[in-house]
Amino acid sequence: MKTAQSETSIQLPTNYLRNLLDLVAGRGGDGLQMMQRSGLSPELIDTIDGQISWEQFSGALRESRNEINEPGLGLYLGSQLTITTHGLLGLAAMSSPTLGDAARLACQYVATRTPLVSLRLEKKGMQVSLTIDELYALGDIRATFLETLTVTLLAVIDFVAGGQARVSQVNFAFQTPEYSSLYEAFFPCPVRFNQEQNQIILPAADLNIPSRLADIQVQRQAAQQCEQQLKQWQERQKLSGQIRMMLGRAKGRFPGFEQVADELSLSPRTLRRRLAEEGTSYQELLEIWRQEMAHQYLRTTNLSVQQISYLLGYNDPANFGRAFRKRNEGISPLRFRQQGQEAPAISRSE
Repeated sequence: MKTAQSETSIQLPTNYLRNLLDLVAGRGGDGLQMMQRSGLSPELIDTIDGQISWEQFSGALRESRNEINEPGLGLYLGSQLTITTHGLLGLAAMSSPTLGDAARLACQYVATRTPLVSLRLEKKGMQVSLTIDELYALGDIRATFLETLTVTLLAVIDFVAGGQARVSQVNFAFQTPEYSSLYEAFFPCPVRFNQEQNQIILPAADLNIPSRLADIQVQRQAAQQCEQQLKQWQERQKLSGQIRMMLGRAKGRFPGFEQVADELSLSPRTLRRRLAEEGTSYQELLEIWRQEMAHQYLRTTNLSVQQISYLLGYNDPANFGRAFRKRNEGISPLRFRQQGQEAPAISRSE
């Protein structure tokens, strides 16, 4: 499947790899063999503030899962990641005045730790949801990655709130795994699968819980450094990558071309020219993103074709069906799901 941005250009901190190796070793596996099978150099784990590509890290996750024969690897890995694992963002969160302040910082600066997702904090009545928006199709490692991220977010919430937060529900947008009984050991609340979004839900009032390590001066300094990291990361991104982030947050309400230009502080003419220099267009980015996510929803969830069409911004499921068949050699969404086949390469629009 063709993506709008190479997996090798998506970078993650190497300290997460060290945590993964510790987990493999603790379960009796051979971490060095796992790295060799993943094509990774052992020197990577000794790199301070180093980076590893998503292609490399996802391969390491896959090989680790096989090495210790643990399909629930993501649950265990997430539980090993302490708040200090997350660098300056972890420091900013733990020194924030309240849980709500920490959550808002996480939403603002999550790209400094992983550009694969964005986070949204939304209040609905008496509840608040922390939503994980997937910005890239994660393939066969999707559930493992989302489990890791969700468990570590719960650990951060628990740490900042001093165990006072009352998480009421966790939602996952993938099918119920065969090892779902294991979830009881990692989640303090009901877990629902096959949902439209990945979410952590808790009472809105809990956002006011004070952090037990609040230090406004430390928080400001750490947040300023997070801002610098974010700007450096944004400067390295192509416009197409920034637009993907917007699409990932949209969930069916995709911005128009002029709105995208406005959010990027560019004129429509300049945006069109710069995308052309990158060999693409807004419409092509939108269609490629829709196709990637359609494949993912059909493979990894039980959402109906109608629900998927709405999530991808189609008002009429028939239009989704026509667009899908056009890019998948005449195969309908339902047949694609039934066959469980590998997706053919996504064709570029002319």
